[in-house]
Amino acid sequence: MDTIKRVQDLMQARDMNLCVLAKKCGISYSTIQTTARRGGQLSVETIERICLGLGITLKDFFDSSYL
Repeated sequence: MDTIKRVQDLMQARDMNLCVLAKKCGISYSTIQTTARRGGQLSVETIERICLGLGITLKDFFDSSYL
């Protein structure tokens, strides 16, 4: 799974930008932006923090039908 794409899809569904998400999650803006630029994947720890910020579970994150 492309974790960056998933985060982008979830943000779009919530009409949220990366800056807002980063603040809600307590993650630096550059962590997600740099990972996206390099074509990498987010760590499980970062995904967990994003899930908290979005108010979803890890199961929801990895369930491609959930938005």
